Amino acid sequence: MAPVPSHDDERLQRFYDTETKYHPAPVPTPLDRSRAIGFVSSKTNRGESPEKLRKLMRLAVFYDLRESAGAFSGMLTGGENQPEDVYRSALALIALAWIGDQGQQAQAQGYYHGLQDRADIDRQRDLMLEVVEGFGPREGTGYHRQWVQTSIAGLAERGRQAKAGHNVAGAKLAQEKTNALTEYLNLQLPRVDRAFSLRQRIEAVDPPTQVKPLITLSLANTPEATPALSYWASMRLLRLGPNAAGPIGAPRPGVVPRPGAASHGVLRASSQRAGLRLACRPAGHADGPAGPAPGFVSAVLPRP
Repeated sequence: MAPVPSHDDERLQRFYDTETKYHPAPVPTPLDRSRAIGFVSSKTNRGESPEKLRKLMRLAVFYDLRESAGAFSGMLTGGENQPEDVYRSALALIALAWIGDQGQQAQAQGYYHGLQDRADIDRQRDLMLEVVEGFGPREGTGYHRQWVQTSIAGLAERGRQAKAGHNVAGAKLAQEKTNALTEYLNLQLPRVDRAFSLRQRIEAVDPPTQVKPLITLSLANTPEATPALSYWASMRLLRLGPNAAGPIGAPRPGVVPRPGAASHGVLRASSQRAGLRLACRPAGHADGPAGPAPGFVSAVLPRP
């Protein structure tokens, strides 16, 4: 006899089937972990649309479904011939950056280098940056920056050839693309570098000390926050142990804690709400400040 579908199965299917072009679909919570693992593992394949694969990636990252990492690894076949193929592989890499074991993450990181070389820099540079932000400081922006710089050099040569051939339209197009990539190089990537530096500072302190800056970032209550950095902070909060609440979750001396006072459960719920909101907006599209901005998070962390 076939197992009877649970209410969680129905909620997962509704989430999976929801049209998200105009209305973001929040990750359903709470869910039975075993149901979520089975759902993600059974659906993750190269035949699914990028839209549905993004939902599966978000489920896997949100619930830390490490048991489904093999399904995402299985998508990395090296046969990306169309833009949607690149998109699918990029989503698998983002998932593995969060849920893969050490070997899977190393494989994914190496695969990303080859995938980026096959990507369309005009249409997919934000997607590739989203992968970089998934891997974080261990990948850094160096390889991505080199990709952009190489493309700018190629455009300069194309522009020179177009001018020599009196191809005004071709020279103009090469210059427009050069301007867009130069702006991206000078504004977007420094923002990511600053975010990676802040992530490293947070990860370097003990878990109880991480909680307050992570909550601040996850709720975007500081000038340092960007959508990608807030998403990272929310997902990191979900992965902290039950003792991480530390003094934030402890009552003040002489004060009887009221029902619902701060605890690890409350902190976890707060990070879940932030993660639900921020996971609906892909990373790699944030507009951060052009220069360093002072903020609460930097102020409460030890100096590097």
